[in-house]
Amino acid sequence: MGENTTIQSVSLEFIRTIQDLSQYIAHQNALGNTEFPLSQESHKMMETWGTPSKQAVSFLFQGPKNADLFFVDSEGSFFKGKRGALLGKILNAMHLTPESVFICNASDAASIHTLIKQTAPKMLITLGPRAGHLLLNITSPMEQFQGKLHTYNGISVMPTFHPSALLAQPGLKRKVWEDMQQVMQLSGLFP
Repeated sequence: MGENTTIQSVSLEFIRTIQDLSQYIAHQNALGNTEFPLSQESHKMMETWGTPSKQAVSFLFQGPKNADLFFVDSEGSFFKGKRGALLGKILNAMHLTPESVFICNASDAASIHTLIKQTAPKMLITLGPRAGHLLLNITSPMEQFQGKLHTYNGISVMPTFHPSALLAQPGLKRKVWEDMQQVMQLSGLFP
């Protein structure tokens, strides 16, 4: 408890210092002293330092709404960067393309539920814990529900690890491939 109190007091002191510095620089700028040129972004950061901010995450989706497979992505990265490339490889191994599946992020439960009703996919795949928790309305750790078939309004759901987890822990790739084999079997995707 003592260590936590020390961390909190140091954090508060740091926030006060940043705020004091921000006021000092603003005062110097008001006096015409421009020895401390800072960008507007830096000024804004200093003025709001220590103030909790909730940045709204947009609900994003892509792909054909008549796709048989509907992915819910915990991170919303879709097919960008190393995570996206890995997801593309997984789809390729399933004889699919990014254009043949529907994918959305897990930022808005109501939008996801509405889209699922509208699209009526054969199967849902959740990528990562946030997507699994949101869709299945559970709170257990990912390892407890990953790889086990669930249902959502009569639609089969396969929760699996997010590609970012596979990059961090390559040993999980085998589990994800086993999950995708179940998906292929259940949705009739085996060639």
